[in-house]
Amino acid sequence: MNIFEWIKDIEKLYENLINNAKDINLKDIEKFRDQQTKKFEDFLEKKNELVNNALIKLATDSNAKTKEFEDHMDVALKNIELLFQKDIGNLHKLIIDEVGLDF
Repeated sequence: MNIFEWIKDIEKLYENLINNAKDINLKDIEKFRDQQTKKFEDFLEKKNELVNNALIKLATDSNAKTKEFEDHMDVALKNIELLFQKDIGNLHKLIIDEVGLDF
């Protein structure tokens, strides 16, 4: 009977060792997971900041170029209008000649 009690004690000890190992490994795994999650969050935060800065720079550059283009278009339209106003008399004469109303 002593042998059976020893075997039961050994089994119980073995189960306790396995359960303790599971608890310790689970804590280590959870700690590792938390560390990796933190690293990933830091990585994402840095990448988001980089993308946001790039978008801000792109928007600023785009706005500046759009303003420059609009200014060029305004100057070009004013020049076209001035030339049109200068040549409107010639245009009237040309229309009259082409239509045949020059009596």
